[in-house]
This record gives sequence, structure tokens and C-alpha cells, in this order.
Amino acid sequence: MKLDKITVNFSSQKLQAIRLLKPELYDGIEKMLQEQLDKLYVRAVPPLTREYIEKKEKDDADIQKGGNK
Repeated sequence: MKLDKITVNFSSQKLQAIRLLKPELYDGIEKMLQEQLDKLYVRAVPPLTREYIEKKEKDDADIQKGGNK
């Protein structure tokens, strides 16, 4: 599966406050952002389109592993 990188600008002071006051949240911030993007994907993309994309990703992964479709 090909991945794209997303860059987000956010206030340095706000991020520093999270890091200092809730280090457990700061350490998992990328995972939380990924989960939110997944939720956005589910809300924004129709089910049939998601099914097509997910099947295509599975097929692509199988091809990379040398398996069959």
C-alpha cells in the first residue's frame, strides 16, 4: 500500500502545553491523528467506494507478497 505524508501546522505553544501537561497524549499524537483520519475517511467516502479501495489495497499487497488475487 502506498502512503502519502500529511503535514499539519499547529501552534508551538499549544503543542508544548500538551507535551508538558499530558505527555501520554503527546506520545500517542500520531496514532490519534491517524484514527481521526480513518473516521473522516469512513464519513466522507461512500461504502461501495471504500469496498473497492480496500479490495484494491488487499490485491496490491497480495501481488507484492507474490500471492494470487
